[in-house]
Amino acid sequence: MAVTKWSVSVEETLAARVESRVGDRGLSGFVARAVEHELEHDLLDEYLGELDAEFGPVPEGLVEQVDDLWPS
Repeated sequence: MAVTKWSVSVEETLAARVESRVGDRGLSGFVARAVEHELEHDLLDEYLGELDAEFGPVPEGLVEQVDDLWPS
């Protein structure tokens, strides 16, 4: 599989937190999974926006009713 090398800058404390969790060797995989997760999240937000545009927003109180039926 072809790869592209990037250079990114992150705040030092965030970098330290990531490095303490994954170490140097797992950084690329961790970042790739994080980027993929964010892309999926963005696509889901776009889809939900399309549904709202087509069918209207979820009625007030409906989310609470469903939460009551399906507690987490």
